[in-house]
Amino acid sequence: MEFETGRYKITVDELQKGGPGGYESVYLTSEGYPASPGLREVLDKFSGSLLPNDNNSIRQRNGENLVTALEESRSVGIASGFKPSGAYHFGHKLTSETVAFFQRNGAQVFVPVADIECAMDSKLTQEEYQFWAADNLLDWGANGVDLDAAHVYLQSEEFRVNMLSYVVARSLRFDLAADIYGADKLIDDFPFLFAGITQVGDILLPQHNDFGNHHSFMVSGQDQDGHMKMTTALTKVTLDSGIDLLGVTTIPSAFYIPHIRGTDGEKMSSSRPEYTIYLGQGAEEEDLVERTRRSMKKINEADTDYLERCSLDMVRYLDCFNGLSRVSFRELCSQPRYLELSEALETADTRENQLKAQYDIDAYLIARCREQSQDNAEIVRDSLPDALKDHQKKREILLAYAIDRTKNHGSAQDVKKPEFWQTPDKTAVNELSPNPTQWYNLVANVAARINP
Repeated sequence: MEFETGRYKITVDELQKGGPGGYESVYLTSEGYPASPGLREVLDKFSGSLLPNDNNSIRQRNGENLVTALEESRSVGIASGFKPSGAYHFGHKLTSETVAFFQRNGAQVFVPVADIECAMDSKLTQEEYQFWAADNLLDWGANGVDLDAAHVYLQSEEFRVNMLSYVVARSLRFDLAADIYGADKLIDDFPFLFAGITQVGDILLPQHNDFGNHHSFMVSGQDQDGHMKMTTALTKVTLDSGIDLLGVTTIPSAFYIPHIRGTDGEKMSSSRPEYTIYLGQGAEEEDLVERTRRSMKKINEADTDYLERCSLDMVRYLDCFNGLSRVSFRELCSQPRYLELSEALETADTRENQLKAQYDIDAYLIARCREQSQDNAEIVRDSLPDALKDHQKKREILLAYAIDRTKNHGSAQDVKKPEFWQTPDKTAVNELSPNPTQWYNLVANVAARINP
């Protein structure tokens, strides 16, 4: 690669390959590391079950720090938010269900809404990303995340994130950014670096003096691993330098959950709506009848091979479908053959070998399902209408609740809290300096457009 500035002519030679674009992973990319036995053992002791853990499909970075904090019953905070650029789908559902699982087991939850990143995106208007922020929050709440207990914030209003970002940015070097995000990304989209540094502040925020958690960790898909690498590197240098990091004392961890494939065999994404199954009103902002019809149409018209893989993911990882499974995926995924196939994927050194290893894992699991006369695609077809209906009812309840809270000037007095939010008292984030915009304000502001 060669490019010129006003003063310089610069040539860049890639010495070793990074991920696609240098910073993103895809479904088959093994970012981070497999969860340690210690992390899995800790999660097995928690109340309820987490299907990615049962399926031996969790990955992590700095997982030993998280294990230590959990084993010692230290306070932990989760950073897991979103860029409000589109509708919420079943891949997102796995993220919010995982966050809700940890919240029910005592973790505090921090949900950054990346409006700063959206404001930098020329394809999004302020009206659009504010709408999708509200719509996505209804989905997070409907999947069990207690938004009242969580600290939900707009990045543009959270000055503590900005302060943390500025402090760690003192240790930022160009070579670090280039190695993590890739020279192509920095040259073609340099402002992206500011979004990455802001996300470092998001991940550190639960440890800020105002919140006081001992440790913080990010729950996400593997595609966020670049930001975690940046967080790890900058936090370590800052702490080693003796710089006051506003209460942060540990290097954060990452908890990676698997992606859910769409009906084309690739990771579900709002950028490919024709292959993505939405939970809420979706990209077309539809009512329950139409969103159900459209979702069933995508499934019924999908290529059989791709649908098998999409359905396998949904039944393995999502509670609303797994409840009808006769197959114990936990047992299957602890078998020597599965572990052998997983190791082949872990050590695959080319894209071609990754594809083959993943195909072999799929074939093994699908064959075991057939042996027990289980058709995962049929489970999804039979369960999907009820899953969408249940989700719609919860969105409807939350929409009314948000409007009532806003009319009541934020007070929860005389407003009935949703019954599906059941979290311990210690999970409530103590907001010493509340931000001007609360989650219910975001929802109420665009309530007229939302189709629950």
